[in-house]
Amino acid sequence: MQQKKSEINAFQRAFSAWFSDYERTRRLSGRRCGSQIPDFPAPPSSPDDVLALVEIIGQRKVLKVFGIHRTTLRRWLTGAAVIPRPAWLLLVLVAEGRLPGMSTDWAQFRFDGDRLHVIGTRFSYTALEIMGWQYHQAHAAALARRVVELEKKTAYLLRLGRFEASNDALRAI
Repeated sequence: MQQKKSEINAFQRAFSAWFSDYERTRRLSGRRCGSQIPDFPAPPSSPDDVLALVEIIGQRKVLKVFGIHRTTLRRWLTGAAVIPRPAWLLLVLVAEGRLPGMSTDWAQFRFDGDRLHVIGTRFSYTALEIMGWQYHQAHAAALARRVVELEKKTAYLLRLGRFEASNDALRAI
């Protein structure tokens, strides 16, 4: 049984337009390059996909980041209006906290605002802190060299075997 054109909601129309057979053949023919980013997020299959990401981010933050009215968000969530593709991609990026195409090494990290968080810990870093890591490493290397130097001096003194204090009275020979 075929649905009437009026019974198809806006979400279904947009989904079929984004990834229709026409779109696939157009991309294959090379008339216009598609996205070159690997692991690019697929379009939402239902308004529930949009709702799941909005719940992760929070409605207030979505409204603030996108600069949209709450009625527009409500239409996206009910399926009365379809979320525009750029808005969907941004929603996915904000919810995941990382860019598409990043290696799996970044799966344990999340960008939130101006900080990089390590998931499951309390560690988070700003860009300036990350830029300062080289100085911390140089300082740690200098301290390691100093420890080696002091250990050599300690070993030398232990080989001498003189353990008297410098203020002890001199013994008569």
